Amino acid sequence: MKKFIEKLSLLLLLSCFVCFVSCDKDPKPVDPSTPTTPQKAVAALIEFAQSSSQFTATVKESGNNVDATGLNNTKNLYGAKNSYPIISCQELGDGTWLVTCNYGPTLMLCNDGYLRRGIINIVTTGLFTTTGTTMTLTFENFYQKGDWLSQEYKIDGTQVIVNEGPNAADPAKTDYKVIVTDGLIAYNTKEIQYSETTTRTLLPGSELCDNNWYITGEWNGVSSDNVSYTLTANSTPLHYRICCHFFQDGILNINVEGLSPFSIDYGYSEEDSDCDRKAQLNYPGIAPIVFDM
Repeated sequence: MKKFIEKLSLLLLLSCFVCFVSCDKDPKPVDPSTPTTPQKAVAALIEFAQSSSQFTATVKESGNNVDATGLNNTKNLYGAKNSYPIISCQELGDGTWLVTCNYGPTLMLCNDGYLRRGIINIVTTGLFTTTGTTMTLTFENFYQKGDWLSQEYKIDGTQVIVNEGPNAADPAKTDYKVIVTDGLIAYNTKEIQYSETTTRTLLPGSELCDNNWYITGEWNGVSSDNVSYTLTANSTPLHYRICCHFFQDGILNINVEGLSPFSIDYGYSEEDSDCDRKAQLNYPGIAPIVFDM
């Protein structure tokens, strides 16, 4: 990453390229006179990768919990009675149910490899796997981290997940619309503002770990250093398997105010593995940069 910063700095210096951050749609006020440096762009990219994985994990976890309740009782999913997490279900009487996922006051390791504490509240119109279901997630003092990460992240905002039914091109797949508004990721006194409008297409396998997700759409955010960014994945969807925490294929196109557009290729790999952390960043005019997600 240090080499990447040095190369970008040299490129911008030789080009006499001075860049400024300005975006009327930014939810966080940004001083238009503040120059966007390569270092800030790199930091924003790293923060995005961490933010995206946090909201991706809540989709899988919440969908599993809703279906596990059957929308008719209270269950403890992972352990002995009265241990965390406690997953409760309450019919609200208007065709919706409130599913509360209480992970307790201290971080606990869940089946998907993430540690969680706090509460996710889910108002749902049906089961995650039922066509037409809309799930609306909100968070109460909710913290989460992958077991491979050093710090935990506080998550806030509203996440809506809609089961849109069979994919038009391949009915064996199911499309889910995911919308995040007023998203906030906080860690180490820093805050990241985050929004998302994506379609996640599920191709089920014969076993849980054979389930494959393909993601297209757009993400927007403001980094903790006031760098605004827009990221898109369309023609080459981002791809991951349910039992791997990292994207293994797909192209993410990145726009940071004041810098040339660049991209990340998640299909890059340096080893014979179907689940690794490597990706390749491609920036105009410099050699590709390989980094760990």
